[in-house]
Amino acid sequence: MFSDTYKDIESHIKESVDSLIDNSDEYHNVHRRRYLRTIQVLLDQNPKGKLLELGTSNLLPQCLETLAPELEISVTDFDLEKPAKWEKKIGNKSYEAYSLDLEKTPLPIPDSTFDYVICCEVLEHMEVDPMFMLSEINRVTKDGGTLILTTPNIVSSRGITKMLLGIEPYFFMQYHVPGNYHRHNYEYSIHSVVAVLKSAGFDGLVWTEDTFENPIPETLERLKVAGYDLKHTGDNIFVVAQKKGPVVNRYPKEIYV
Repeated sequence: MFSDTYKDIESHIKESVDSLIDNSDEYHNVHRRRYLRTIQVLLDQNPKGKLLELGTSNLLPQCLETLAPELEISVTDFDLEKPAKWEKKIGNKSYEAYSLDLEKTPLPIPDSTFDYVICCEVLEHMEVDPMFMLSEINRVTKDGGTLILTTPNIVSSRGITKMLLGIEPYFFMQYHVPGNYHRHNYEYSIHSVVAVLKSAGFDGLVWTEDTFENPIPETLERLKVAGYDLKHTGDNIFVVAQKKGPVVNRYPKEIYV
């Protein structure tokens, strides 16, 4: 776990997130630092207008209800038994929701609808065609609109340490008992994320941070002494990118054959 979850986090963001996470909520407790940083990154953009969160876990809309009340928020849901478009109750408010498989079904949304799209910890779960989702994000985002995306970094200091020990570097590739589809199917480096973003018509800031676990700087120092000066080794990749135009390459060679 990350030892200093609240490092450099503004107090009102901390209080908002903490008020919504129960101690028994394993998922949100593991991801607490990542949510805090994602919200802070979003608020740094002074967001206004319409925002779509892909694959909501229900926490972000509730936080933004108090932290960015001027945003009009919609969400997607993977419950395919729900109607394609419905009103989802999250906390004390209902949100426009779309139920669909993000890499197979077009979003039932007109072109150029959203000022912001948030896609956090979703990309790595795509099984066969992540560029389908990114192409749809491009379509529903306004020209100049902002995509905020996070995904685990396979080339983190912990991943590198695992490889040096002869262990798979993956973050969350294990199968579940009983079976479900929550495991990661493809874990990215900052280089592959930049490639797919540019292919999808987006460009902007991409960086890494440690939000899940403490880094292992000793490994990086040993590699530096050996002549490898590695960068971008945080365990989470962050993206703040703007839509620059249409999709450039539907099947970038970095992740397709």
